[in-house]
Amino acid sequence: MTRAGTVGTWAWAQRTHGRLSRRDRIELIRQGALARTADELVRELSAPPLYAHCVRTWLFAALFAACDRVDHDPELLYLACALHDLGLTDAHDRRDPTAACFAVEGARAAHELMRQHDQPSDRARTVAEAISLHLNITVPARLGAEAQLLSKGVSLDVVGRRADRLPGAVVHEVGQRWPRDGFSDHLNAAIGRQAEIRPQSRAALLRRLGFAKLVSGNPIG
Repeated sequence: MTRAGTVGTWAWAQRTHGRLSRRDRIELIRQGALARTADELVRELSAPPLYAHCVRTWLFAALFAACDRVDHDPELLYLACALHDLGLTDAHDRRDPTAACFAVEGARAAHELMRQHDQPSDRARTVAEAISLHLNITVPARLGAEAQLLSKGVSLDVVGRRADRLPGAVVHEVGQRWPRDGFSDHLNAAIGRQAEIRPQSRAALLRRLGFAKLVSGNPIG
């Protein structure tokens, strides 16, 4: 794990007994600044249903991490969840002429944002890889904890997959705090458009496999 991801870990606690060094304080302040930047960017660029989806995805991913006791970097997980659908926003959709998939386009945009904020290359890559992978039906742990947790958060919010793994009252509370108003229709329209303009993409394949029906029939709403 890089220095940027060590504050608050068990190893850090054993070494420092919880005392923040100057470097630790700078790191925590920097993390907060980047998280705020990502949130503000996504809120500005995304339609309300898409922004709420990104927030719910993060909450569900964090819940899976807690329930399954998955060791991960909370900052990187937040950034991956917040930024995972940048490729569906007007600011990024088809702005990269070489990207044949909206998840790839979003991953590249997130990677660039991370590097612009002086994030180490390995951390930028972790976020970009998680975003690029999120359209896969399954993401194994060997591809990274953040990528797998993002996948679980996305699939729960989009189609209700693994809803039984989390307390029903908690899932309901997330939906109450961040309503799903219009999300299914918004996402199906967005994926349908991606399928038309990028027929060789994963979005197009998912569409052919009945994705729209799964989204509309999501048991959590």
